[in-house]
Amino acid sequence: NNEKYTLDDTPPDPSCGCPACRNFSRAYLRHLLKSHEMLGMRLAVMHNLWFYNTLMEEIRNALDEGRFGAYYREQRDILGRRI
Repeated sequence: NNEKYTLDDTPPDPSCGCPACRNFSRAYLRHLLKSHEMLGMRLAVMHNLWFYNTLMEEIRNALDEGRFGAYYREQRDILGRRI
């Protein structure tokens, strides 16, 4: 609902491959959420599920490859940052 996204035509997360980030802008998602359209919530849920599924896949791969410590140190600050 942040006002700064009113005219922002960039994807919510440019590095994300989810359908919401590939097909919609921050401004459109803000509009949907602000007007209480169900599509806004559905797209937010799709993004969150995609994010956590991808995160878990990366963690499993790092564990399988024996590099979880390095992965954790690399991601700790990135995931802890609030947008």
